[in-house]
Order: sequence, then C-alpha cells, then structure tokens
Amino acid sequence: MSYAELVCRSHFSFLRGASHPEELVAAAARLGLSALALTDGDGLYGAVKAHLAAKEHGVKLLLGAELTLEDGPPVVVYARDAAGYANLCRLVSHSRMTHPKGEAGLPWRKLAEHASGLLALLPGPAALEAVAPLAEAFPGGFHVGLSRSLSAGDAAREARAEALARALGVPLVVHNDVHTHHRERQPLQDVLTAIRHGVTVDQAGTRLFPNAERTLKSPGEMARLFADRPDALERTVELASRCDASLDSLHYHFPEEDLPEGRTVDEHLRTLTEAGLRARYPAGVPPEVTRQIEHELKLIAALDFAGYFLALWDIVMFARGRGILC
Repeated sequence: MSYAELVCRSHFSFLRGASHPEELVAAAARLGLSALALTDGDGLYGAVKAHLAAKEHGVKLLLGAELTLEDGPPVVVYARDAAGYANLCRLVSHSRMTHPKGEAGLPWRKLAEHASGLLALLPGPAALEAVAPLAEAFPGGFHVGLSRSLSAGDAAREARAEALARALGVPLVVHNDVHTHHRERQPLQDVLTAIRHGVTVDQAGTRLFPNAERTLKSPGEMARLFADRPDALERTVELASRCDASLDSLHYHFPEEDLPEGRTVDEHLRTLTEAGLRARYPAGVPPEVTRQIEHELKLIAALDFAGYFLALWDIVMFARGRGILC
C-alpha cells in the first residue's frame, strides 16, 4: 500500500507545528511515504528547506499551504505546476499584506480568481453552504479530507465529511493532520499550544491534543487505520501524482513593462551601459574596458541576469533623483 501525506505543518506554522521541515522530510523518507506535502499556515516559509531535504532524501515534495478564509473554512491548496505556484504565491502575499502582522485571510472569491494550477483539500468537515462555492472554483480538483486521531468525535467528524463529499460530488481523501515528525515530539507541541493560548501546560486542558497521533505515519500504519477506506487512502497518491510543481523548475522573471518599446532586457542593458561608458570616458572608452564590458554583457545574457541589473539601476536612479545616498 502506498500513501502520501497531504496535510503537514512544520515549525513555520508558528506555535502549531513542532518539527523542522528537514525532520519531516527525513521521516517521510524513512517511513516510505510516496510523497509529502508541506502545508504551513498562510505561507511558504519552509518550502526551500523542505525542497533541499527532499532532493537529498529522494522524496517527492508537494508545494502547498493551508489558507485562512475570511468567509469560509480553512482550505489546503497544492501547486500543480509553475502557474499554480505563482497563483499560490499571489494568494499568500495578498492574504498577509491585507492584514496586520501575524494575521492572514482571504475572501473565497479571491481564492477562486486564482484557482488555476491549484488543487484544493478541505481538511475537515464544514457547512455545505460555506464549501459549495469553493468546490465550484476547483472543478475536478476539490477534495474533502478525512482524518482519524483516535479521539472523541472521530466518528461524528467522519460522518459529516462523508456526507459533505457526497453532497458536493467530490472525492474523500485521507490525511493525518500532521504536527510532528515523531510521537516523541508531542510534549513540545503541547508547550507550543500552551504558549499560543497564554497559559501553562497544566492549564491548557482540552486545548491540547488528547494524544500524539497527529504525526507522520507509515503507509502500513495508515492502511491499518483506514482498512475500511482503501479508496480514500489510494487517492492520496493520485492527488500527489497530479502535482509537478518544483522549485527546481522555477526562476525569477523580472518585470518587463518598463522596457522601451521593441527593446529586450539585454538590449536595454547594453544601451544604458554604453551611455554610462560615454559619460565615464568622454575622451573615448579604452579598448581594455570595451573588451571587459563585452565579456560581462555576454555572461549576463547567458545567465539571464539582465533584469537583475536593470532593477538595481532603477533603484539607484530613484535614490539619486531624491538626493538619497546610494
């Protein structure tokens, strides 16, 4: 039996996750998971660390995040491709920039506007009227999540999740609502929860998880836990197989809207460089300087870095135009 964990928080989910991204990826490799999704709250802060660890351990990493909605339940989204990753970044940026530091939130319509290239998972049951618009925004890409924490309320939550999935006509998918890479890390997660609520651990009561089950588990353990729902378990691998976004395939694209019409970034950089040379050497540019400039411009073009130098030039011109030392 194969299994991919689709809901997993690292310590970048502040005062919630209790494990480093690297620990989670290493544990996923040790346990034999097909894939691991890092889905921290309203951010991609751990993506680079997890990506590097995933390459080291040979684990497929899904780029995702759990997004807070202002007018709906939290939803986990995954980038299918580069376009999806770009949309995820836009959503996270909008969510953070429109709220005070430490807070986040999106209207569901904003999520719907940027749903292209994304898959979505509702981690737990919610009211049908709040979820239906979200499901419509992700045709063929919306899922209802199901987890079993071996605690009171599991059966009721499962019944609600199943009813919701049936009403929406979308698949039910298993996850383990991961907060730690190992059960031994649960005491730390308890401390983080107590800090988040401003109480001692002794005073935290039911705000603490009742056990250490929200941890990474092996495919075998998950298969035993969901022996009655093999289809929902298999769908974790199916969902993961639809996500090909990787930081390896991404590179920065500098804005080109300010370029003179008909001129490429390399041509514009050359024009500015030649103008600077004439200003620096009014009596004529020395041959050795010309050779060095040609060498550097060719290297910059080969590395596709012209946009970087144009951005720096723009900053310097802005500062000089306002009498700012730069």
